[in-house]
Amino acid sequence: MRLKKQLLGSLLVVIVVLSIVVATTKQQKGFVTGQPTGALNLSDILDSEELGEYHLMSAAIITGNTVDFSGLGAGPDDPFEIASITKIFTGELLRLQIERGEITESTTVGDVLGERVVDSLIRDITVEELANHTSGLPRLGNVGLRPFMATFFDKNPYKDLSADRVISISTTSKLNSRGEFHYSNLGFALLGQVLARNAGLTFDQLLDRDLLAPLNLNNTKLMTPESLAQDAPQGFSTPGKQVEAWEMDGFLPAAGLRSTARDMAVFCQYLFTKGPAPFTWQSLESAPEIVWHNGESFGYSSVLFFNTATTTAIFVAADVATSVFPIGHELLMANSTRQESK
Repeated sequence: MRLKKQLLGSLLVVIVVLSIVVATTKQQKGFVTGQPTGALNLSDILDSEELGEYHLMSAAIITGNTVDFSGLGAGPDDPFEIASITKIFTGELLRLQIERGEITESTTVGDVLGERVVDSLIRDITVEELANHTSGLPRLGNVGLRPFMATFFDKNPYKDLSADRVISISTTSKLNSRGEFHYSNLGFALLGQVLARNAGLTFDQLLDRDLLAPLNLNNTKLMTPESLAQDAPQGFSTPGKQVEAWEMDGFLPAAGLRSTARDMAVFCQYLFTKGPAPFTWQSLESAPEIVWHNGESFGYSSVLFFNTATTTAIFVAADVATSVFPIGHELLMANSTRQESK
């Protein structure tokens, strides 16, 4: 009888949680899509059904030294969470440390973190494995109950996870299929912390020193805890509910940046001089010379396409969780056609 009551109690909790989740997800979008801005009219390229899924959007079409900005209700200096596109910046930090001889692709987590990981499975993982998602680390690992429950309500799952907590989670994680590609936010968060410890800095100090300050990316900022103003823009979940920003600490190297179309254009022009770092990016099956990375939080979506055969890149960001990958791809094709017709 006692067991039966416990089971009934657990079932009731599950039903209540699911009821709240369903009620939340049934909210209507009700978006008023912003008016076209910039040199390219997005409504001339995309159909009205596509545009109706979005609220504010900002895009940059970068061809060599020429940049065309476009948008819906947003301009080139409006900030958007770029979530996992942050990993491109972290991958670039790795390349810079390799170029300066401060680290190698085969440097292990244990080489940098020492005693902290001496009895852990992650001790022998290399920074290259972390950067290429082949370390065997899980997507998030055992982050605890609060972050897990936060995902059901479009709350920030990374809020209370410190840099030390990232290391602790990593040391207690099982490594599955090491050597095979398995996308891991935990792995990239650990990579960023390893690079920061290797430099004797915090991750935000390292990013500012090596990339943000030298490139004058003044509107690209890590969303550290309590860093955003009360009136900072907030994005929307796919059902149309406004959600809280992804301020974080330990997972900053994996998903912590806000940026603008103008800053991303400058970053792409920097990459034109070097090519994309041989980490992180994925290539299109139909066109291997085109690499890409997207970013999705609970309230924002973004994508960056980079053509390694030409000096061409496309960046798109929106303040809605609906993927902008198809829009970025259409802009890529439209820009290619436009360049060929010149």
